Amino acid sequence: MLRPEFGPGAAMPGEDRPGTIPIAVFDGSRLVSACLIFPESCRWQPGRPAWRLRSMATEPEARGIGAGTAVLVGAVELTRSNGGELLWCEARESAVGFYLRNGWQLWGERFQTDHGPHRYMWTEV
Repeated sequence: MLRPEFGPGAAMPGEDRPGTIPIAVFDGSRLVSACLIFPESCRWQPGRPAWRLRSMATEPEARGIGAGTAVLVGAVELTRSNGGELLWCEARESAVGFYLRNGWQLWGERFQTDHGPHRYMWTEV
C-alpha cells in the first residue's frame, strides 16, 4: 500500500528495530490498514518516554471507513501500555489532515524526503 516497490514479505523500514510492534486492521482476510510502532526518542520532547509510528498506510478503497483511525487507536493504546507518554511520526503532507482529525499536533516546518514533503506530528498517549 505505502511502498509498492517493496515486494510481498519484504521488510519495511523500522521493522528490524528492537521492540517493534506491527498493527493491522483487516476486512475479513484482506489487510486494509497497517503501521509499525517502536520505542524512539522524540527530538522536540527529549527525556519523555516516546514511541515512533512508521509506515502507516490504508488501502485507498478502505479510506473513510475508520480503518486508519482504528490503527491509530491501537498504536496509542499499545504505546501507553508499553510505558510511552507520546507517539510521533513523520507524516506525508497529504496525510496531515487525517492525523489532525485524530487529535495529533504538528511540530516544526515542512521537510522533504525521498518520498515527498513531510511534517513531524505527535500525540499524547
